[in-house]
Amino acid sequence: MEQQAKMVKVRVWAVQVVMVVCGVVVVGNEAHQHLHQQPQQQQEKQQQHEQHEGKQQRLPNIVILVADDMGIGDLGCYGNTTINTPNIDRLAEEGVRLTHHVAASSMCTPSRAALLTARYPARYGLVGEKGTPAVIVHLASKVGLPLDEVTLATALSAANYTTAAVGKWHLGQRCDLLGRECRGPHLHGFQSFYGIALSLINEMAGAQPFWIFSLKDPFYQMLVSLWVVSTLTLWWLRCRRSVVILCLFLVTLALAAAWFFHTHYRFHTKQWWQVSPWMNKYMNGVLMHDTKVVEQPLVLEGLSQRLVSHSVKFIADHAQEQRPFFLYHSFGHVHTPMFTASHMAGRSKHGRYGDNVEEMDAGVGDILDALKQHDLDENTIVYFLSDHGGHLEAIDDAGQRVGGYNGHFKGGKGMGGAEGGIRVPGIYRWSGYLPAGVTVDAPTSLLDTMPTLLDLAGLPSLPKLLPHLPPRDLDGVSIAKLLTSGEFPPSRSLLHHCGRDIHAVRIIQENLAYKLQLVGYKWKPGSTQCGWGINKFCSCFDVEDYGYEPQLFNLRDDPYEDNPIPTNSTQYMQVTMVLKQFLAEWKVRVPYPPSQFKNVTNTMLSLWLQPFRSFW
Repeated sequence: MEQQAKMVKVRVWAVQVVMVVCGVVVVGNEAHQHLHQQPQQQQEKQQQHEQHEGKQQRLPNIVILVADDMGIGDLGCYGNTTINTPNIDRLAEEGVRLTHHVAASSMCTPSRAALLTARYPARYGLVGEKGTPAVIVHLASKVGLPLDEVTLATALSAANYTTAAVGKWHLGQRCDLLGRECRGPHLHGFQSFYGIALSLINEMAGAQPFWIFSLKDPFYQMLVSLWVVSTLTLWWLRCRRSVVILCLFLVTLALAAAWFFHTHYRFHTKQWWQVSPWMNKYMNGVLMHDTKVVEQPLVLEGLSQRLVSHSVKFIADHAQEQRPFFLYHSFGHVHTPMFTASHMAGRSKHGRYGDNVEEMDAGVGDILDALKQHDLDENTIVYFLSDHGGHLEAIDDAGQRVGGYNGHFKGGKGMGGAEGGIRVPGIYRWSGYLPAGVTVDAPTSLLDTMPTLLDLAGLPSLPKLLPHLPPRDLDGVSIAKLLTSGEFPPSRSLLHHCGRDIHAVRIIQENLAYKLQLVGYKWKPGSTQCGWGINKFCSCFDVEDYGYEPQLFNLRDDPYEDNPIPTNSTQYMQVTMVLKQFLAEWKVRVPYPPSQFKNVTNTMLSLWLQPFRSFW
């Protein structure tokens, strides 16, 4: 009852906004008249429906395809005319394309957590704060998706689905002592895992030295001085030879440990969570099959093909089973570093970034072809998305741009509520069930994934699927009827966070959306980014607080946020009053826990938890 009351409040506020600004809209329905005009067509449709029902003797399979760091402007079906994406474009032609699809975060870990749980990651502390990392930065750490959070895989496992995660995970591995039993995905409903336990990191490309010792560095000068002084002191004391050797060994060991932690950890810097390039390559750059390391370091060339081949084999292995399957395939592309198989390199006009997009598109095509080969098209729901917007600032050492294109939306990766960082492509296809070639402009969210897929599959809601678990509030809603018949979901509000801070709120009524921007970003003049660099992006913590006069945009009429609504207008005052009231009540009703990343011990790379590849 309490949850229903909350939803009623949000709906009332949304209706108030719409009535103030636009009046009452009445939508007519002309389909009823058409039903009685052509009985022959109706009979044919009924026969097609019966054939479809005959094929669908089991629950539909579900395939989620996740691109990494890809901008909404990188795909042909979203307006790009220079990068070739025929397979993703085909998916859009055969399904429903979402144009106002937003991520719950502009960073990888929190966005993916929201995708799988339908809940804001700030609810369970899987977000950064100022002075902490924004994402999980080490495989051998204790932070991650909490074990009591319910994922889509958990729900589908309860519905007797075979579940598999392939590709990038980035939600925590939960390794035991000495790296045994790194069961991350298995703890959240996935029965098998093959992929990148953490994420791609720039240092995974190229050679990275382990031995670094420059006498220009004062710290290394001090180490040499201490060793020399210790040696001379022991010689001067004229101790027994065995004692001298033992003491000298202990001194050397202590100084070596000091060298290692200073060289390969960054506790002495503001970014205390960072490690050396060598550590990133060899400790974080691993490929895992279930709980075992199968590549260390990660071999980048051909990685996309290996991941896709594993998914294609999974489809083939389970195509004839009566039990349905759920495949979560998360591409490594188009996150930096850029790497492409030799037969795909040099094809794109956009250099290595374009090659990466086209290689990913080829992988999408292989997975779609596998579904068709095994006659699974009409009984498989396919959902393609990007986890957040493109990394605008990214350029490589040669000055070549290696970040995505977010169209005309402002901002990008890492920028909290900036539209370019959270507006993402979204395509649903279910041949024979969802309409083909349809574009939906109504606002939707990655948070809607779990309730939507459960609804489309004809499965009960979470409380009925998992009655033994305590009830929980979901922040996403089902958009199944929007996809199938164009019926809008209930009015609601969406929050856009920077860590635990709320930077913007979007209120939605049908296809109308207002966005209240609470902060401004310190972009370079004439741009919507913060300079250039492979590891450079705007910090959402370094912003201008708009205070009592936040900016308000009508996203239906002004999707690129060029013209804020005047602060002295009746429209502005009415809408902002409603949204500020909603925010005040939300903060009281839903207190956020501290960030998991504030705990240094849990966040750091813990060598005693590090898994290693076994050679026997």
